[in-house]
Amino acid sequence: MIDDKLYDKLKHCYAKEDESIEVHVNNVLEQMGILKKLGYIDDEKAEILGDAIKCHDVGKANKYFQNRILSAKEGKKKYFDKENEVGHNILSPFLCRFGDDERDYITAYAIVNHHYYVKNNFNEIKEKEDILNKNIEEIYKSYNLEFDKNNILDLYKFISILQTELEENPQILKKALLILGLLNKCDYAASAHMEVEYSADFLQNALENMMDEWKNKNSSASWNDIQKFCMSNKDTNLIVVAPTGTGKTEAALSWIGDNKGFFILPLKTAINSIYDRVKKDIVKDNISKRVALLHGDTFNIYNDEEINANNKNEEDIWAYYEKSKLLSIPLNISTPDQIFDFIFKAIGFEPKYAMLSYSKVVIDEIQAYDSNLLACIIIGIQNIIDIGGKVSIFTATLPPFVEDLLSLKKAGSSKIERYKFVKNIADIKGYKKRHNIKILEEEMNADLIYEHYKNSYSKKYLVVCNTVKKSQEIYQELKDKGIDNINLLHSKFVKLECKEKENHIMFVGKTYKEDNETINEIDEVWVCTQIVEASLDIDFDYIFTELSDLNGLFQRLGRINRKGAKNINEHNCFIFTEINRKLLIEKEESTRGFIDEAIYKLSKKAILSHGDGILTEEDKLNLIDEYLTTENMKESVFLKRYWISYDYYSKLYMHQLSAKNAEKYLRNIISFDVFPKDINNGLLNEEEINLIFQRIKAVKEHLNDKNKSREEKKKYVFELSELKSEIMKYTVSVGLYDLGGEKVKYLENIEISKNTSIPILLCHYDELGFRRLTEEESKNENFDNKDDENFI
Repeated sequence: MIDDKLYDKLKHCYAKEDESIEVHVNNVLEQMGILKKLGYIDDEKAEILGDAIKCHDVGKANKYFQNRILSAKEGKKKYFDKENEVGHNILSPFLCRFGDDERDYITAYAIVNHHYYVKNNFNEIKEKEDILNKNIEEIYKSYNLEFDKNNILDLYKFISILQTELEENPQILKKALLILGLLNKCDYAASAHMEVEYSADFLQNALENMMDEWKNKNSSASWNDIQKFCMSNKDTNLIVVAPTGTGKTEAALSWIGDNKGFFILPLKTAINSIYDRVKKDIVKDNISKRVALLHGDTFNIYNDEEINANNKNEEDIWAYYEKSKLLSIPLNISTPDQIFDFIFKAIGFEPKYAMLSYSKVVIDEIQAYDSNLLACIIIGIQNIIDIGGKVSIFTATLPPFVEDLLSLKKAGSSKIERYKFVKNIADIKGYKKRHNIKILEEEMNADLIYEHYKNSYSKKYLVVCNTVKKSQEIYQELKDKGIDNINLLHSKFVKLECKEKENHIMFVGKTYKEDNETINEIDEVWVCTQIVEASLDIDFDYIFTELSDLNGLFQRLGRINRKGAKNINEHNCFIFTEINRKLLIEKEESTRGFIDEAIYKLSKKAILSHGDGILTEEDKLNLIDEYLTTENMKESVFLKRYWISYDYYSKLYMHQLSAKNAEKYLRNIISFDVFPKDINNGLLNEEEINLIFQRIKAVKEHLNDKNKSREEKKKYVFELSELKSEIMKYTVSVGLYDLGGEKVKYLENIEISKNTSIPILLCHYDELGFRRLTEEESKNENFDNKDDENFI
């Protein structure tokens, strides 16, 4: 690769303000050694990666880069000189020698593309040939080395062949992307002075310790059939279908074992719940190097808890957060967008792509996603398996059409078997009967719920609505009828309030009291949306729910009599089959609605075919298998939209989408954080918000103070992040329609930081949470808040 004599001359040049090229290269090689030691890369990958690491930054020896470093050390700032220099990643390969084989193509590709200062590095080489030649010649002359023009010409020819070879050979490109991703991952870790990966040598032992604790309480405790199956099939991609409450979480963790792992769930509420459970009941020790939380509120969660036995330590929290963002921690509990954005091939996707080649990924309740997100996830699953990673899907129900989609790469193609499918392993015929259903062919109404509550002995009620608006209406009606011990939970409360409600419902939802024997009899009614639908370990006595689809319905029923410990001689599940037609997606081009009409109709038909009475776990699976088939779904909007998304994402070329656009596609929800300002009572939490803004202003002044040391500024950077997280607790997420039309003129954008500003939105906000103004209210100029002098 690089000539030793040349490297000896260049290695003492600066790579960073405080590191030479040699020191930095050795640091990156050290990170590669960690990957090799952990078994994440083999000898062949390590050799190619090692060559790329040694060469990747030698282009920094050019005089322009070195002058910028020296200026920075003196407190001055110099900018990149577009007229006289090229990016060091483009210069580096021209200081090396390459042969003409696959290994050299892969190495050179990784070196050229380890940065993207321009959109296409290969085009930059062609367009900046004169400047590139000048830079190369200057380096050789600066160090009194012979400049070989023929070698440079050969390198131009090699780079041209390399580009063509990779464009025409997807297998070589796949290998090159893996090496590039590994190079970047090691490079980022070395630059951050953090480990590229922490050892995953703890989970199996932690699970065994948990079992020992169970045995101390109950000598007959043992792993069940699902858990044993997953332990003995760790090297296989699995699809496991088993009822709620059969220990799927422990089974999934057993399958991950002592490996790099990701546990993907659909809702933040469920993610936070699993994260809390893992770190309190299973892993327990050394959490900040073992278990990470990955979603938009991670910093808030970390900052609110004690990660050590002693008081919170700012540096520990910050380091924990940085390690989590770097994806260095072995076990990660995550939303899909944190992982599956790699399918869009936006700039910077390669480290995540490479990491997934040695990871094990668990997808929980895959049927919970809409058509677009399902397409993203299935493409991601297929790619992970193709590059050597492992995937398992754990779910209480799996529609046959989703099972088919998992094994198809285009509509109508032959299925590709990638998974070991396991169903009924828990012997569901003998599984406890938990649900006695009553079907009500009408829309949900508070009268029926109230009458049942008034005449019932058990008072722990769960009411699940399809929309926030419906939940607010039902809550208010039940309260007006005299139910005082009633709670409301949906996504349109400020984050602080939402978190408090989530914590309380988890407490109320426990099956047993502290003795783990006495039933937890609490008199409370909770009106919620689908926020409680999946993977939440709560157990209520009765449920009244709207129908959305069969899978969602059975997920909701899973929050009732979860342990099968309660009497079901009478109905404990009440299902309202009629819903507002505005919620249905009736046509492919529909812009309103979120429930697929075909799935809703099939679900309604299925539950009516069963009728009132005991609904067993076997009944649930049989209904899904009979009604939600690919044949029954073939004309549905869901499948049509799925294949449109799948085809589009599958055919994306490298860097076609920006990272920002990719994020929008994956999340598929346009939402905005706002400060709610109630039309009657003013800005919610105004005093607290003002105090935080005053502190933000003071911290920014400290950061701009040139007399402050780097260590002092480091503390202020942490405090600023903490304050930004604190301020976000007083925001609520609203939809695009809440900002639409004439209401936009009532917004005032408040700048949080250089790239973040949050609007104040005039609305109704009270115990019901956020409600947008009526059209009449929004036209009233008296409520314009643009000139609010009391707010910073």
